[in-house]
Amino acid sequence: MSMVVLQLPDVKRKTETRPKKCRHCSGETFQRWGKVNKPVRDHRYRNVQVYRYRCCSCHRTFRYYPEGVDQADQTQRLRKLAAIYWVLGMSLRATQIALSALGIKITHMTVWRELQEQAERLGARRCWHPVRVLGIDGLYPLAKGKKQAVLIAVDLGKGQPVAIGRVDESNPWAVRRWLEPLVQRLGVSVIVSDDLASFR
Repeated sequence: MSMVVLQLPDVKRKTETRPKKCRHCSGETFQRWGKVNKPVRDHRYRNVQVYRYRCCSCHRTFRYYPEGVDQADQTQRLRKLAAIYWVLGMSLRATQIALSALGIKITHMTVWRELQEQAERLGARRCWHPVRVLGIDGLYPLAKGKKQAVLIAVDLGKGQPVAIGRVDESNPWAVRRWLEPLVQRLGVSVIVSDDLASFR
């Protein structure tokens, strides 16, 4: 039987290292300038210890967070877990309920914002390969008993999909907004589609 192991980011209650560079001027010498207990949402911790440092070069202060924690109220582990629940097919409210079973109370809109953040990070890290000929077609799959407009872009040279968007192919303005940055990023020379006027 095949098994899939999903590794979530580790979270430390307090940092075990010192900063290497100042985030303001890249200075490398610091003074510890106090500490605070930061409340967080996580299935294991309710708060973490955050140190503040003062740069000896620019004299500005900054927080140095422990592993798995940043400015957000939710830990990086919790945000990844919410994204995994959603990718596995759970709705926003179902994800909210699943997290509440772990003792974490967040709204479904908070889950939505975390998903948007994860999508932006993945998009920034994605390695885009040039595509000379791009095929575009619209689909209408059923979701919760209703047809959903979906647009798919395929690299016709390799036969691989490169992008999928919830875009109605009959709306030329929506198609153009979705397609233009994709064409620029991939360096597309030719677009192949059906006879729908939206693609002209």
